[in-house]
Amino acid sequence: MRELGLLFGATSDEDLKAQINLLERAFRGPLTAALNRELNRLRHNSVSGQPLLKTLARLYHQHNMRDWAERQNSRQEDEAIPLIVCSEALV
Repeated sequence: MRELGLLFGATSDEDLKAQINLLERAFRGPLTAALNRELNRLRHNSVSGQPLLKTLARLYHQHNMRDWAERQNSRQEDEAIPLIVCSEALV
């Protein structure tokens, strides 16, 4: 996350900033064991800059993380249960 923040601050390209924001949101959520292994490998190898961005983008697409975000959004919508309040005036 720190490296993504540095990349975000170092660029003026709006498309690249949007891509960094997307990746940051995706990798802040719950991750699989396979993704955690890959991220630990990146940390261990001190990958940063454009190679980090390319690798994270590859992992995002390889693990279909876009679908995860959509499922999470739909799950949140399903959890929103409407509350109907009815009352009758007693005469």
